[in-house]
Amino acid sequence: MPQTIKISPDTILLKSDPTLPLATTWFDPEFWQSQQALTGTGNGRGAVWFINSQFGKFVIRRYRRGGLIAKLNKCRFLFTGLEKTRPWLELSLLETMNKLSLPVPRPIGGIFTVRFGFYQAELLTETITDAEDLFDIIKSGRPDQADWNQIGRVIKHFHDNGIYHSDLNCHNIMIDKQHKIWLIDFDKCEQRELNQEWMQSNIDRLKRSIDKESNKYSNFHVSEELWQAFLEGYHG
Repeated sequence: MPQTIKISPDTILLKSDPTLPLATTWFDPEFWQSQQALTGTGNGRGAVWFINSQFGKFVIRRYRRGGLIAKLNKCRFLFTGLEKTRPWLELSLLETMNKLSLPVPRPIGGIFTVRFGFYQAELLTETITDAEDLFDIIKSGRPDQADWNQIGRVIKHFHDNGIYHSDLNCHNIMIDKQHKIWLIDFDKCEQRELNQEWMQSNIDRLKRSIDKESNKYSNFHVSEELWQAFLEGYHG
């Protein structure tokens, strides 16, 4: 479980890696920019910043809401206790998965600040070096460069360990230059009892994400042969 450090009556720092001198400034993109260590930004389930510092390469993610409520409330969540906050839950799961030797980012820490019963939060993880997401690989016309059979085997390995990914899609599967397959973005994910129903729903969600991008981009295409290779790897 993450170590908790009370910074102020309102702010809690969560630390997963005891070897690093984690501080509140590490979650502030402007701090890293002042150190010439901010290398890029991105979007996913939250606002994302990429850091290349003397301590290592990291990703900061600010938790944001999705759906219609985001138009009124972008990044504030009802506070119902430390162990129910988004960074606590995600760091705890990442720590568990690291102990299981699953291919996920190394957790570094998190922070949240509570005001008027709501909190805002950020997460810090280690960058996966020299990796592309599956979406970019497919969109650039290289779908057959991904080992779809191996992708299936990796996801089955997560499922065999009870890991439910609530947003399994082609953006959250990464492949590095050594062809190792990783999963990222474990917000709202959990470890569950083994059950074929949620496992199949995960596979269906991934297929829907691929079909959705295929309908959106004319140069995004995954052949039936590649998808069958994925299923053969999964059902192995």
